[in-house]
Amino acid sequence: MAQLVHQFDLGRLQAFMTVAEEGSITAAAVRLGVAQPALSASVRRLEADLRLDLFERLPRGVALTAAGRRLLPQVYEVFGILRALHNELTDLVSEPSGEVSIGLPPSAAVVLAQPLLRGLSSRFPRVSLRLVEAMSGYLYDWVEAGELDIALTFNGVDTDTIISRPLLREEMMLIGEAGQMRTIPDPFPIARIAELPLIVTSARHTLRSLLERQVDALGLKLNIRFEIDAGQQLVRMVSAGEGFGVFAQSAFAPELVAGQVRAVPLDPRYQRTVCMSYHRRNKADTVHSQVRDELERLTLDLHGSGEWPVG
Repeated sequence: MAQLVHQFDLGRLQAFMTVAEEGSITAAAVRLGVAQPALSASVRRLEADLRLDLFERLPRGVALTAAGRRLLPQVYEVFGILRALHNELTDLVSEPSGEVSIGLPPSAAVVLAQPLLRGLSSRFPRVSLRLVEAMSGYLYDWVEAGELDIALTFNGVDTDTIISRPLLREEMMLIGEAGQMRTIPDPFPIARIAELPLIVTSARHTLRSLLERQVDALGLKLNIRFEIDAGQQLVRMVSAGEGFGVFAQSAFAPELVAGQVRAVPLDPRYQRTVCMSYHRRNKADTVHSQVRDELERLTLDLHGSGEWPVG
C-alpha cells in the first residue's frame, strides 16, 4: 500500500492530468501556477515510478502515449471520487449546493427546458443552474473543454474525457411548410432529396454529415439553400416555406401542433441517438449525478408521454 501511495501521489496525478489537457508543460505550469521545471519533474517522477512513458515529447508540446491514454480516464475518476466525497461530507451539514451548467440542443430545449429548470430548482434550491442552448456539435466540444458540465448530444461517443450515455433513438423526418408538403410522397425517398431546396446546419454537425454521406453514396449532392446554426431561425425559415429540412419532430413540436408544418418519414429510415454527455471528472460528483438522473428521468418521461415526439 505504501508503494501505491508513493506511485500515485495526488500532486503528480494532477500534474499529469493538467499536462494532458493542455498538451503542453509550459501551458500546464501557467494554469497550475507552478514553475515549469517543478512540473516537469513531477511528471518524470510519475513516469519513473510507473516505469512507463506517459507522454511523447514533440517539437511543440506533448502527446499522450497509449499508456497515458489508458491512465487519463482513471485519473479523472480518482479526482471525481475525491470531489464527490468532499461534497457528501459537506452535505451532511447543509443542502446540496454548487453550480451545474447544462447544454441542450434546440430540438430538445423546445420540450425539455422549462420542465427541467422547474424540476431542478425545486429539488435543489441551493444549486445554481446555467442553461445553454446550442447545436449538438458545439455542446459536445464545450463538455470536452470543461465549459459545460452536462449536455444532451446526438450520436455522442465515449472518449478519454467524455462519457456519452444513450437515452433514446429519434427518427429524422422531412419537414416543410404544410401547404408545400401536400405533394410530398409519404414516406419520402432519400434518393429524391436532391430535388428539394434544403435548410441545413453547418457541416460540423452529425445530422448534416450523416445525411450527406447517405446522399453521396447515391452519387448525389444536397441542394442547400441556407446553412443556419441558429435553432429558432432555422425553424422559422422552414415554417415560412423558405426550404425543407431533415430534422427531429421535437424541434418543430409547437409548429406541428399548430399545423404550420408537416413531417413525413424518410425511406430508408434515418435515425439518431440522443445521448447524455458529461466529463469523466464529474462522474462521481453527487450533485452532478443527481442532476444527470433527473435529466434522464424527465427525458424518458416526456418521450413516454408523447410530449417529445421521436417518430
